[in-house]
Amino acid sequence: MKKFAYFLFSLVFIANYSYSQGEVEALKYSRNELYGTARSMAMGNAFGALGGDITGVSINPAGIAVYRSSEVVGTLGIQQNTAKVGDIDKKVSDFNLHNLGFVGYFPLRNEVMPMINFGFSYNKQKTFNTDINAKGDGKSRMIDYIVDRTNGANNNSGINPNSLLVGDNIPDPFIDQPWLSVLGYNSKLMSPNGNFYNPLNTRNETPFQEIILSERGYIDNYDFTIGTTINNVVNVGLALNISDINHSLSTDFLEDFNSGGYTLNNEIITNGAGVGAKLGVIYRPVNTFRIGLAYHTPTWYSMSEIYKASIDDDLGAYVVDPNYEKGRTYSAKFTNYYDLKTPDKWVLSGAAVLGNSFILSADYEVMNYRNMKLSVPSGSYSSKDWYDIDNDYIKKDFKVASTVRVGTEYRFTPQFSGRLGYAWMQNPYDADFSKAGDAAVSGSNTIYRMEGDTHYLTGGLGYRFNRNFYADLAVVYQTQEDQLYPFPNLFTYNGDTREELVIDASPFTLKNRSVRGLLTLGYRF
Repeated sequence: MKKFAYFLFSLVFIANYSYSQGEVEALKYSRNELYGTARSMAMGNAFGALGGDITGVSINPAGIAVYRSSEVVGTLGIQQNTAKVGDIDKKVSDFNLHNLGFVGYFPLRNEVMPMINFGFSYNKQKTFNTDINAKGDGKSRMIDYIVDRTNGANNNSGINPNSLLVGDNIPDPFIDQPWLSVLGYNSKLMSPNGNFYNPLNTRNETPFQEIILSERGYIDNYDFTIGTTINNVVNVGLALNISDINHSLSTDFLEDFNSGGYTLNNEIITNGAGVGAKLGVIYRPVNTFRIGLAYHTPTWYSMSEIYKASIDDDLGAYVVDPNYEKGRTYSAKFTNYYDLKTPDKWVLSGAAVLGNSFILSADYEVMNYRNMKLSVPSGSYSSKDWYDIDNDYIKKDFKVASTVRVGTEYRFTPQFSGRLGYAWMQNPYDADFSKAGDAAVSGSNTIYRMEGDTHYLTGGLGYRFNRNFYADLAVVYQTQEDQLYPFPNLFTYNGDTREELVIDASPFTLKNRSVRGLLTLGYRF
């Protein structure tokens, strides 16, 4: 019963922090989206071997050596995200700066290394602007999930009810006890039997379940790049990147029966700052063909998280206790600090440039999501093996995932160009894990998504007004289908083999759609 036992044990494992990060959070901050200049996005961001574009430099820093002049460039974008579950559509729109950059060209008057270029760029990597509403009848109750986790705590020894009690002049149980257990016990979702618990009897009524989720935020990246060309055949580049995470998440899970119900609420604000590096090379064996290779180190983040949780209950029709009154059980705000290492990345690229009229380009990217790692900050009083169980599940539940990007550009006149592109991002889950849907969630927020493959269809136009000033437009259509879980499935185990499904979360099918319009303005000098 390996993973089953972990689910029940993990909440007690957070004795000092009260809340623990897991594989769900690691993936959320490791997986990026497709962002870039309008030209690059119109070509599916397949710019690893082309260079000469701020986004291309972000993909492969050797692309900065393609520049033969200095440049200032910026991109504005408007975006509408749609999340659909059943017949319910939730839309969120935003308008923001996608990138801003400067490249400085410095000739050296040297035949072997004729110039050296420096650049700075700001690039948006991901946004979290989503609202979701999902509702339907459940096959299993959240109540049973909470009881199952509580009874399995402390190596299946349960929890003393006195340790879970919320009240005046007694220790706060949210400091060192499982949050779901504290909330469930004080909201009468379960009743004690020694150190074990019985779920509230709701007379076998089918639960009506609803998820209301809202998240906002972004992951931004800042690149400082240097590069040069050798004999006008090999371009090399090196970049230092600084990343910034800002994310807020609010979730409500409602479970209603014929004569009452309850709502579990979680509020989480996460911030992080990280550093990494990129190294790239572009080789041009002939004028019409280029090959690119880039390596992105992991990004090492220092993270902070502020969170709170509550349950509002109205269960008088089911609770036996004559003194029961409907009410609210809630935690104070807690803060936690942790470190996250994202996976490294390899990008292999190729491009054909036929005269001044036609470009065909492709990128192939691989990331090993098993290399994500959670850890305690240096100087922390917590044990260094705090996240060992979470990291073991990261290695087991994820895989090496690929991204393919292709794009083309045709120049109709010296001033006017048209572009098309496509990108496919593979989901990062091991096949058995994706099918089982038993993610190792942590804390009291049990809602999570099993993300599907992401597809991008892109296109755009470009116009050069003169040798200095240009403008590009792009449209990006993005689709992704996920499974939205109110809580994880739970299985019995025989060794490492899943056997009986004992709690069926009956996930919702979540269809995500995004439409973006981009405008890039650039000036070369």
